[in-house]
Amino acid sequence: MENALKFVLLCVVVAVTSGADEVPVVNAEYDFGNTRVLEYRISNTLRCNASNAKGPPLPFAWLKDDMELENSLKYRIANNQLTILRTSEEDIARYTCVLIKENKAYATRKDIQTLGKPTAKIVSQGTFIQGQKVRLECVTQGKPTPTIHWRFGNETLKASNGRIKLSENEKKIPNAVLTIESAEMSDRGDYYCYASNTATKELNITVETSSYVRVKDKLAALWPFIGICAEVIVLCAIIFVYERKRNKAEMDESDTDISPDQKNTPDHGKDSVRQRK
Repeated sequence: MENALKFVLLCVVVAVTSGADEVPVVNAEYDFGNTRVLEYRISNTLRCNASNAKGPPLPFAWLKDDMELENSLKYRIANNQLTILRTSEEDIARYTCVLIKENKAYATRKDIQTLGKPTAKIVSQGTFIQGQKVRLECVTQGKPTPTIHWRFGNETLKASNGRIKLSENEKKIPNAVLTIESAEMSDRGDYYCYASNTATKELNITVETSSYVRVKDKLAALWPFIGICAEVIVLCAIIFVYERKRNKAEMDESDTDISPDQKNTPDHGKDSVRQRK
């Protein structure tokens, strides 16, 4: 009797379950945990899919910080995808994909938290004169705000290292600005900036950029002038030697133009004058 009762209850449960509307399971694509890492200035696509769904695929609605999104110049919604065009800092947020059936949203949904992959670029004058102040700024972007580290050669630079100092920039990012109070010839070389945040650590990637610093000698600006002066002196010397040789040649030529008879003929002019008196 007891076994028969259990069988009847099991049949009732199966009948109720088969008649109920089965709710699909929503899954999302992540880079790690429940997070996607987005890259700036390019298009990034978020994806969700529904498993155990019967019938045709169901559409998804997309939310950004609980606000529903629509197709626009910024967002493209197609099938189970949300494409973010020209991703910027403002696009780093929490996105949610929700299944829709008969204009009603299922209770099942998936949140996708996004992070911004850091970018880095060194702004520098490039060439400095010996004794001049050197200033390099590592311009970064990322969410959460990246941590910045500097390296010169094989040496990791610290916040205070003699003539070299690290300070925050206008955006209050620590160590973003590297300054050298008085440049020396030994300061020439490649300077590297590294930007890291949660995204780089979780994905085990490195974001770096470099800039070559040139340091010229203090007298570097005088060398062209000195070179010009040397050229002028050499040219004047050549002209002087040439003119001297030419004058000597003309004098020798004038001597050879006088005949031997003219050289040996005595001067009788005075005697003739005296005889006439």
